[in-house]
Amino acid sequence: MITSIDAILRRLRGNHIALLIALDDHGSLRKAAHQVSLSQPATTKSLREIESLFGAELFARSPRGIVPNELGRCVIRHARAVRSEIGALRDELAALLRGGGGTLAVGAVMGSVPVWLTPVLRELRGIQPDISVEVWEDNSARLLSMLDQRLLDLVIGRPSISVHPEAYDFIPLEVEEVCFVVDGADPLATDANVTFAGIGENPWIVPQATLPMRSLLEQLFDDAQVPFPRYAIETSSTFATLSLLRSGAGTVGLMPLKVARYFEEHGLVAVLPIRIDRTGAPYGIATRRGATLTQPVQRFIELCVAKRDAMT
Repeated sequence: MITSIDAILRRLRGNHIALLIALDDHGSLRKAAHQVSLSQPATTKSLREIESLFGAELFARSPRGIVPNELGRCVIRHARAVRSEIGALRDELAALLRGGGGTLAVGAVMGSVPVWLTPVLRELRGIQPDISVEVWEDNSARLLSMLDQRLLDLVIGRPSISVHPEAYDFIPLEVEEVCFVVDGADPLATDANVTFAGIGENPWIVPQATLPMRSLLEQLFDDAQVPFPRYAIETSSTFATLSLLRSGAGTVGLMPLKVARYFEEHGLVAVLPIRIDRTGAPYGIATRRGATLTQPVQRFIELCVAKRDAMT
């Protein structure tokens, strides 16, 4: 029977982690003992403690040395991960004591990446170059779920889509314009007379049914009295959208206008000259209501607000 998590946390010590890694590195009790500054009898005792803790032998012994078995390789892999995390903890603490550092885990919807996330992170790293940043790009629903689980510090998205929007503090940033796009090399890219009715029966790449942009697209089809595509490909992935637009001549997608302009500059898409009066729901910065924000999170929010105010 596998030992419980609480039992492992109570009994597993730092020198056990160091010993497991040393045994894997050297394949020798004697050399491992030297690396962790223990006598060979003490090393043998510690190894017995580790195997007792996990309830199984982790190494095969032979006159030629000591080799981890399948269970041992599993434990060693996680031991190395623990050591790496502790190293990251030490580095972060050292940076904080120097008056900088810290971590920031931010999630962002596609439309906010080139407009907000990229320039604000560039500015933040200029101020705090030793900050550790983790970025997730996804739809608002999944990002808010990660925020709820404390996997993210903040989300640039739309808390209005949540079943509990009151659970978040929200700072609005921008109302999103959208546009129709095709592959940059598509013949439609140079058709100045293209119309919505004219592309209604084309192959379409559309947002997934649960996303706000999908609702917006359905409203656009209703406004134009054009039937919604029956066999459209659904995706929330930016990369998949770009790739699928190349899958056939005339394939059309919907994108935030500022994202499309960014890709258009690099020849990846072309924005069709079809006016869209409807806009997407506003997005902005969402944090858990009442949460204590770390200094990097506060600084990121301050930079976003300053950028928003400068744009208005």
